[in-house]
Amino acid sequence: MKLPDEPSKPLGLALWFGLLLGALILVGSFYNLANYPAIWWDEAIFSEAAANLVQHGRYAFTVQSPNQLVDFDFRISAGPAVILPVALAYKLFGVSLLSGRLVAGAYLVLTFLALFLGARRLWGPVTALLAVALAFLGTDVFFWGRSVLGDIPALGLFLCATWFLIRGLESRSLWPLFWGGIFVGLAFNAKEFYGLAGLPPLVVLAQQYWRDKRRLTGSVLAFVVGAAIPPLAYLALKAVILGSLTGAIFHFLEQKKLLCHEFFTPLTIGRIYPESLLFLVQNPLFWLGCLGVAWIWRKETPSPGVKLWILNFCLWSGVYLTAVYWHRFALPALFLACPLAAYFFGQVAARLTAKVLTPPRWLAPGIIATVMVLFSPVGGLDFFKQILICPGSAPAGLVQYLRSHVPTRCLIETPEYELAFLDDDHRIHHMPPYFFVESTPDRVVLLNPRKQPYEFNRVGADILILGRFGKGVFKQVYPPALIDREWHWVAQIDGYDIYVCKKSAKKMLSLMNQTLASHQKDSLVKPANANNVPGTTADTFYQ
Repeated sequence: MKLPDEPSKPLGLALWFGLLLGALILVGSFYNLANYPAIWWDEAIFSEAAANLVQHGRYAFTVQSPNQLVDFDFRISAGPAVILPVALAYKLFGVSLLSGRLVAGAYLVLTFLALFLGARRLWGPVTALLAVALAFLGTDVFFWGRSVLGDIPALGLFLCATWFLIRGLESRSLWPLFWGGIFVGLAFNAKEFYGLAGLPPLVVLAQQYWRDKRRLTGSVLAFVVGAAIPPLAYLALKAVILGSLTGAIFHFLEQKKLLCHEFFTPLTIGRIYPESLLFLVQNPLFWLGCLGVAWIWRKETPSPGVKLWILNFCLWSGVYLTAVYWHRFALPALFLACPLAAYFFGQVAARLTAKVLTPPRWLAPGIIATVMVLFSPVGGLDFFKQILICPGSAPAGLVQYLRSHVPTRCLIETPEYELAFLDDDHRIHHMPPYFFVESTPDRVVLLNPRKQPYEFNRVGADILILGRFGKGVFKQVYPPALIDREWHWVAQIDGYDIYVCKKSAKKMLSLMNQTLASHQKDSLVKPANANNVPGTTADTFYQ
């Protein structure tokens, strides 16, 4: 179903456009990784788990640094398809934010490449290039894809699976179906709700080979065996670490129980999020994808590969409509919409130019470019701009402040998980796990699996640090009234509030000022105010 008269290989303008687009994707995937975006809660969990695997030989998250760990902590929701490559990067290049994000950048490139390959297989190279351009311009993939998260690796692996499955549906060989299953399994191992990706291929295979039961059995078996291998390997890894297969299965079920409120919300919390519906219906990519589906279904006879693509688009649109409204969960639907939208653009341009007896070569590309400018979103350019200009990140400034002000023997309490990964000089005690039940822009309902409230004052910490999560999502765990009563505010570093316990404030502030003086004397780093960091001298209220 290629565009009329479209060559089998992109030539001329399309070739140069593809080279430029590829160069921009490489820049967007790897440039300025250390600064943009700032490391945050989920990324810190997965980065710390990979670091613990390298430094301590344990697939675990940190309760209190340096060595109080919990194997397969329920908060490690990204699987080995993410954790193991990041751990390998740490082993090769050292444990750092940049090393882990090199893996994230590679997965991001893979995601764009797999989108191109799948769309090219169905609709030709020009449509595939337009699809990649739409994904580049119209999504926030450059924000999420540069971080160590499970979402973009899973999306890239899923699109690779789709490419193999399309090849398998077009040939008699079972190997593409087997490899398609392998990549579906790997996508599951990156983010487990991608297990749903196994449903559309089974539907298409059943429809295509229903009258040939032998062929149907062989095709389904090849796909299912491939899809089962990565999850079974993951389960075996859990069984080895946790000590038994029963323990591994129980761990899997318990983790899904704790995380289930993010998806299928009509079943889990009895509601849908109107924010999810609004986000999709307000996104031009979604509607353009729907127009592409309508065009194909009404005017053409879709091939099995096209049917698979459309079924996936419908599936992931439905998944997001019944999920929490977090925008990264919409990326599968939006990426699948891109080739459909690009194909629709191409068909409109072909119909318009067909009415011209001898259309100039620039007419069809000009029409497509005009329609894209008028109707396609360009929010991706804002994220690309931030990649180019972002000079630093707030967590790095906070760590610099701690190293220059806070004695290394101090114990720091915080719900900001990035600190344990970035700061190996201090003892960091993390808030225990809480899980989302319901999340709206106005309020958050949390699930406490321990049933007992967390009393952070009993930890005996010298320093309390609250950032965006501590002051927002988890302010019910760190009540402002209690903090005002028991803790003394010292400084704010790019949104992080730093407190000392009032009972020992005078001693603690004195130690902090001594640490700063020693730090400046030894000239290990420049004073914190060189980077416009406030509070370079600890508050002298008690002195």
